[in-house]
Amino acid sequence: MKKIEFIIGSLEIGGAERHLSQILPTLKHMGFSIKVLVLSDRAPLKPIFDEAGIEVNLGLNLDWMPFILRKPWRLITSLMRLTISFLKDRHTIRHVFLPEAYLLTAIAARLTFFSGFLIMSRRSLNDYQQRRYILGKLERFMHSFTTKALGNSKAVVNQLYAEGFLPEKVRLIYNGIDLYSFQNLPSKQELRESLDIDQNSLIFIIVANLIPYKGHADLLNAISRIHSKLPKKWNLLCVGYDAGILSQLKEQAYALNINDHVKFLGKRLDTSLLFAAADVGILCSHEEGFSNAILEGMAAGLPMVVTNVGGNAEAVEDMCTGLVVEAKNPKLLAEALLSMALSSEMRTKFGQAGKKRVQQFFTQEQCAKNYAEFYQTLNSF
Repeated sequence: MKKIEFIIGSLEIGGAERHLSQILPTLKHMGFSIKVLVLSDRAPLKPIFDEAGIEVNLGLNLDWMPFILRKPWRLITSLMRLTISFLKDRHTIRHVFLPEAYLLTAIAARLTFFSGFLIMSRRSLNDYQQRRYILGKLERFMHSFTTKALGNSKAVVNQLYAEGFLPEKVRLIYNGIDLYSFQNLPSKQELRESLDIDQNSLIFIIVANLIPYKGHADLLNAISRIHSKLPKKWNLLCVGYDAGILSQLKEQAYALNINDHVKFLGKRLDTSLLFAAADVGILCSHEEGFSNAILEGMAAGLPMVVTNVGGNAEAVEDMCTGLVVEAKNPKLLAEALLSMALSSEMRTKFGQAGKKRVQQFFTQEQCAKNYAEFYQTLNSF
């Protein structure tokens, strides 16, 4: 039985965290011994792991400390926890998600002369390395001590090659989602009644945390260009937690005179219901690895309008399951959204094709199977 410790910064409601919350219970059911080491105490998704019987070890609560000291102290304590973990257990496979956790884990592995399996999963494009040049250089240096690297899109995998990973050390495993929550959904009419959404309104939806690179500002600009051509009743639902730009986006919507139509719903766990109540799904990010939100929109039968970054165009086939447009281009985004808005036939055709595509290629079961096959290729040491 393979023993695997997954290491991640938090269990917030983000893409990588939600991915683990879906895949790890399936892997445990398949016979793997699973535990999770979380570097912080932020863990709203922890009940999902608890219900699956997966051990989760959280970091310390540092809310009592002055804000300026919290991050450096968390980094120090996280490195100590990781170092102790490596010293106590030399044989468990370590699988790390997200850059900060990867960097700290790689350092701890070097400090303890760990010679076991250290796996890194890259979930996004490496644009963040350009913003943090020194940390990016250090991360690339640590690649030489990493056993394998997993990417969730061809775009990510190609960047891992460019960073120095040999082809035999890299593998592509696409995301997969649990389709159960998209089965036997109430009718759109019932969903809209329960969510207090107008039955006759055209509903756009974007599920993405309010982070600048997710492109919400581009989206508001795009819709402002076409709102006079949209049906009289329309709404944009923005689902995701505020990472500091909510007030800015609200001011922008007000300045563009579309604020009455834009609803910021915060972070939600009922995204399947929100998608199913909508008409058009959107992801207009500037950088992306491979988005579960796109897959969820497709699973709900929505046509998707996405930007051509990362794996977006690997999930959404242009002019087949949705429309793919250039990133950071509100004009092209507006044109795509207007095309969707004015053609119910296009929405239905693309939505049905997208649903079939998810069922065929991007299920949780297929993703977990790919992980299991990957772990089984790691020889004992």
